[in-house]
Amino acid sequence: MSEISRDFRASFDPAKQKIELELAELDNLPASQIRAATDILVQRIHVLEKSVTDKITVLSPFDTRICVEAVKTLSEKLSQQRAKLIPKPKFTFKSRKALATSALSGSPSSSSTLPVSSAKNNAGAADASVDQSLFMKFENRTGEHLFIGTLLVSLPPPASDSPMAMEQDIYLGGVPVPSAAAAKATAKDVALTNLTDCTVNLVHEIIPLGAIHIKSLKRCVLVIPPVAGSILLHDCEGCVIVGACQQSRMHTSTDMDIYLHVTSDPIIEDCTDMRFAPYPYHDLLPTEYLNRLFAAANLSPDVNYYSRVKDFNWLRQQISPNWRLLQPHELRLEVAQAVLMRDLSQDATIEAATTVQRHVADA
Repeated sequence: MSEISRDFRASFDPAKQKIELELAELDNLPASQIRAATDILVQRIHVLEKSVTDKITVLSPFDTRICVEAVKTLSEKLSQQRAKLIPKPKFTFKSRKALATSALSGSPSSSSTLPVSSAKNNAGAADASVDQSLFMKFENRTGEHLFIGTLLVSLPPPASDSPMAMEQDIYLGGVPVPSAAAAKATAKDVALTNLTDCTVNLVHEIIPLGAIHIKSLKRCVLVIPPVAGSILLHDCEGCVIVGACQQSRMHTSTDMDIYLHVTSDPIIEDCTDMRFAPYPYHDLLPTEYLNRLFAAANLSPDVNYYSRVKDFNWLRQQISPNWRLLQPHELRLEVAQAVLMRDLSQDATIEAATTVQRHVADA
């Protein structure tokens, strides 16, 4: 063992053992303390994982493998304990395809919501459970456009002779929050699970995003703004992902185009045919808007290690055959732009609907 590896293990191993002991003690804690204890353990495991990622270029392959597996085991144990000990409050939300609207119906007494969407997508309904305390979730969807955005809410008049008011309400994963200011107090993680042939737009300035957990996606397009945490990918196939983050880890996935901004070396494991390119930056979003997103996520737009991919299944000196860089003629920036345009094009619809409803209220 090299001196660098020995010094690292001298701090890593005790930290790992302490987390293991605290995981074992979760069963003995009062119910009122379990959620806070698991939140602390999530952060400590994240710090432990980051310590491995930061040293991956200098640790021996053997120590890298041991430490990565240890962090993975800790995360799995915590997930199991959290699922067992913390009851999950249920919320429902509807995607753009499923949201119904009545703001264009001309009924001033209606108190339902108008989605940031055109009326032609109103048919059908689908819902999914959201554990609000842990994640904003989109799960078990096929052929839908999913987004984080705002809804216009019609408010009852304060007096019988007053016109009906309209206000902008914030919806995060379909769960309303009291105000944008309150939402910005804490970052939320996002979980995208079991999506097929979907487009997902997470670009917004409503609430800071932490980690993005992606699992079991097929033929989807994801546009992710700069986030303060990690982008974690499992069991995906044939997707296009555009994202900016502190760390990127991808497992058991294949045939993926990844347009990435990452401030540490991206990691793949048990993956094949992974193709990387730099985040499209100003080709995707206006400069001023993009700069605000990077600043909010505390990411440097000038540091991008997208091309320094580490394959944990390929520990030889030669470049891994499981990933490569996209060539200029292979870039498909228009795919991500089309996802954004599906939401940007709705501004006129919102404005028109608001005008109609105000005219009705004044009539």
